Amino acid sequence: MQKIIACDDEDLLSKIEGLLKNVKSGASEQGESYEVEGRKSELSKGQLKEIDERNKAYLKGDLETESLETFNKKIFEKYGV
Repeated sequence: MQKIIACDDEDLLSKIEGLLKNVKSGASEQGESYEVEGRKSELSKGQLKEIDERNKAYLKGDLETESLETFNKKIFEKYGV
């Protein structure tokens, strides 16, 4: 538990969260009483929906993408960053 609490690897935490989704939240020790707190997203429901829709389009090949190098070049040319 302490390793999970100390972990800052978002991918790993997401995998752990997926594994624990079907586990009954709450105490498993006799006489203990507590609830497991879920993580709340800092993104709005609309933002999460947009991300989900774009991800589905990307996975289907319906989304036009470019390489990171091309993107960085465009940003540098436009903003000098």
